[in-house]
Amino acid sequence: MSKQQTDRISSSSTGQNEPEIRRANDGQGKTSAYSIHHPHAVDRPLPFFHPTRAVFVPHAPSTADGDMEGDLQRATSKHWSSRASRKNRYARRPIHVASRSALKAQGFRGTSLAHKEFTLIEQRVRHSESRFKVHLTWDISFWVAVLFVLGSAVWIVNGFVLFLPLLNIGSDDFPASAWSAFVGGTLFELGSYLMYVEALNSGHEQLFGPAVRELLAHANGSASESPSPDPDSASAEKGLTGSGDSGRRRFRFRWFGLGSWRELGFLACFIQMWAATIFWISTITGLPNVIARFPDDPPTAVTDVFFWTPQVVGGSGFIIASLLLMIEVQKKWWLPNLRSLGWHIGFWNLVGAVGFTLCGALGYASLSSSGANYQSVLSTFWGSWAFLIGSVVQLWETLWREDPPKEAGEQDARDG
Repeated sequence: MSKQQTDRISSSSTGQNEPEIRRANDGQGKTSAYSIHHPHAVDRPLPFFHPTRAVFVPHAPSTADGDMEGDLQRATSKHWSSRASRKNRYARRPIHVASRSALKAQGFRGTSLAHKEFTLIEQRVRHSESRFKVHLTWDISFWVAVLFVLGSAVWIVNGFVLFLPLLNIGSDDFPASAWSAFVGGTLFELGSYLMYVEALNSGHEQLFGPAVRELLAHANGSASESPSPDPDSASAEKGLTGSGDSGRRRFRFRWFGLGSWRELGFLACFIQMWAATIFWISTITGLPNVIARFPDDPPTAVTDVFFWTPQVVGGSGFIIASLLLMIEVQKKWWLPNLRSLGWHIGFWNLVGAVGFTLCGALGYASLSSSGANYQSVLSTFWGSWAFLIGSVVQLWETLWREDPPKEAGEQDARDG
């Protein structure tokens, strides 16, 4: 979710800031086809951060205008969550929100909706009448999950290579374990970077494909400098303003930059990226001939600083990121949300992160203690399986998408 959209959710839901107000009028005194919603429940697990979940329910005035009242009563509530929005699970549609206090203060009952003020929130909200379908082409969330699944699988192979010799099954194969760790760490690094890009461009995921093609075109010297228009935002603005290009907004897909530090999702993804980068250092220094006489008799200081410490620091970053992602989908910071896929993804990633951190922490004593070495290798093994479970659940989460809303003309043509 972009910072602008986050601010809109915060202002309209909490009432602490003045929201963006627009006036809808069809010029003929007729009421509009949409319903007005008001915030019913807003969840903010941590007080400093933006809300992570919200429910908007339709407002049904008790008037003699039977048709409009019936339309409002038939309208369904809209459920929004920051994770579902970032993961592009729901199609983005504009909904129109008015606070309860504003409705009462302006004498909303008994008056026409078309002449009242409301807040536009352009967000991904769940629609119960929509079916979920698979849209994987140029889907950044899908590729994030795929990279973590592949990385976890490679780490499991690494765990077998290291752990089986400790059970007197097979022989040590240091080059195989070193290169598999490097491949697994690289896949985790790429997946974590795409997580960061996903959070940085939340709300504009549909521009990932054009941004990749633009990146390739830049390499060939044939790219256009003007950013691509955001089709969803353009259509939403056009529907409000009634104009053509005047309502069109442009957005350039960002590969680097900063988001809002008050957004739990972005903060978690940012920490995850840097943790993966630090952890990646240990997979490079663990390659053959990078550290002299490693792993049999390496210099203790060099090994501790450049091999074990990046694992401890990087694993600790994984723990923090996983905790934040779990808290993001909870109503309270201390109350687990067992019904959320995102919570289970964060939980299994937390287990894996603990395993990888223990591997580095116990590794300091691995040369002098066979027990510490055994537990260090074992921690990598079960931590890799935990990461795989979380990654598979994340892949399942990203497979399902709402269909994008159809244009009015297209819908009328199909209905006719």
